[in-house]
Amino acid sequence: MSAIVVAASVAGRGAVLDLSVPAGSVTAVVGPNGAGKTSLLHLVAGLLAPTDGEVRVGDEILSNPRRVVPTHLRRVALLTQRSALFPHLSVLDNVAFAPQAAGARREAARERAMTELRGVGCEALAGRAAHQLSGGQAQRVAIARALAGDPLVVLLDEPTAGLDVASAAELRTVLAERLRGRTSLLVTHEALDLWTIADRVAVVEGGRVVETGVTDELLARPTSPFLAHLSGITLLTGVGRDGELEIAGGLRIQGLSDAVQPLHDARPGLAGIPPEAVSLHLEPPGGSPRNVLPAVVKVLEPRGPVVRVRLDVAGQQVAADVTSRSVARLGLAPGTAVWAVVKAVQVRLYGR
Repeated sequence: MSAIVVAASVAGRGAVLDLSVPAGSVTAVVGPNGAGKTSLLHLVAGLLAPTDGEVRVGDEILSNPRRVVPTHLRRVALLTQRSALFPHLSVLDNVAFAPQAAGARREAARERAMTELRGVGCEALAGRAAHQLSGGQAQRVAIARALAGDPLVVLLDEPTAGLDVASAAELRTVLAERLRGRTSLLVTHEALDLWTIADRVAVVEGGRVVETGVTDELLARPTSPFLAHLSGITLLTGVGRDGELEIAGGLRIQGLSDAVQPLHDARPGLAGIPPEAVSLHLEPPGGSPRNVLPAVVKVLEPRGPVVRVRLDVAGQQVAADVTSRSVARLGLAPGTAVWAVVKAVQVRLYGR
């Protein structure tokens, strides 16, 4: 496997992308719509040329302002939400097309195709016409076809989008197994994809890569609002004051300072708050809880057994997960003034 290095800008798209993907890693690319995620994939695939900088896979420069290696010569496989199988070919012939296009003889290509179909659990579908497949089956066959071509890099653009829950779960299992050890970029909006498929995450915002790292480490302390939202953590910004985070004049948050990225006094910092760490009260609670924040209910979002209550705290958003019974008992509605009590031991403070 080969590493990917993108250090390129694209005029007209406002994209200045700088990302290194280690060889053999699966890197999930996340970010808001229009952030530049697809531009990143298209630069690697050869569907977009840089106006400055370069794109490399291994030691080979694939693109720069003077030279662009054609897509079909890159040994890069691109899978999108649509499987793009050839409707007039059988499943077996669809998968065999990749090694045949690379020069393999027909019988050798078909043998390789059967191996890849077994790998994605679709061996029994080999004789079926492509148009007879379900969405989930078609995506698994598309993965088999991509891998049958022995790509150096696999690019996936939201492969689970549009699938039902069961099909998406099956596809995640296949991707986690078949992408292991293969240099891959996976664009996704699903937090579950990060945990189950990827070993690294890159966050793209405003045409820039703003955050990268190992999946579990980055989700434990996200420093971009998008990744915090995706991981379910509230991020509050402020300034370090005596080991606490001041989020507004005199309003502070206590918590545990991160060992890797500690909070420093008089320096910008963040507080990561999981929604389950927040309880709501109509009056200031008794005792001596360390984090009691005045808040206003903005939105109520039913989520199965709990309700996600989005709060305004000093102009910043805090999320709390409470039971439906608590919502009814407290009479919560948009505009309700409450007190949010946050368990300090579940708050992570870290510097920026």
